[in-house]
Amino acid sequence: CKMTLDEIDIEEDDEQTELFTRYTIDAVCASYVAARNRARQYTQLAKIYQREADDWAVKLEKAGHIMPDYKPVWWVAC
Repeated sequence: CKMTLDEIDIEEDDEQTELFTRYTIDAVCASYVAARNRARQYTQLAKIYQREADDWAVKLEKAGHIMPDYKPVWWVAC
């Protein structure tokens, strides 16, 4: 019986090939889990940054009420 892994034909009967195949599958699974965890971490980091931006937006709005006509020289309407 033959199977294909990344377009390479593999004979199932060969013990070394089977071991290689197992390690390859393990590596693929580990890479998937690592990528999934990185995506989860990036998502959490993006949420933290968004909360920080939201907090600054509230502070900016409050500051705008103190001197409504004043615009800082660096101000760019977002």
